[in-house]
Amino acid sequence: MPKKSRIEPIHIQKDKWIKQQNPPKGVFEGNHYGVKCVVIRYSVDGIGEGPNLHIHPYDEVFHIIQGRAEFTVGDDKFIAEEGAMVIGPANIPHTYKNLGPGRLDSVDIHLTEEWIQYDLPREGEKLSSPGLE
Repeated sequence: MPKKSRIEPIHIQKDKWIKQQNPPKGVFEGNHYGVKCVVIRYSVDGIGEGPNLHIHPYDEVFHIIQGRAEFTVGDDKFIAEEGAMVIGPANIPHTYKNLGPGRLDSVDIHLTEEWIQYDLPREGEKLSSPGLE
């Protein structure tokens, strides 16, 4: 007989993790429910908008629900379109930007119990802590 899961079924309503805004955004931290993942809903309307270049100490999977994004993962640049999935390996700097036309909507799955992100400075910016430079 298969081993029973250590967690119970849980139904989390949209309004419990997606912010009431347009475009929709939200964060689900699975560790509160015994699940080892963090799910982020990221949507942006502005062309060229997206997260800063950043690093996570764990792998991440991106699913493009709507739109087109230009991804930078390490030294690689490519365009991911609706329906595509992208894997961002741990400790590799990555970012993505909305190419338009229209909204970019993605679900980002962090393979970890806790969301940890280290933003890298944009061109011309400095790190906020002198000890980190």
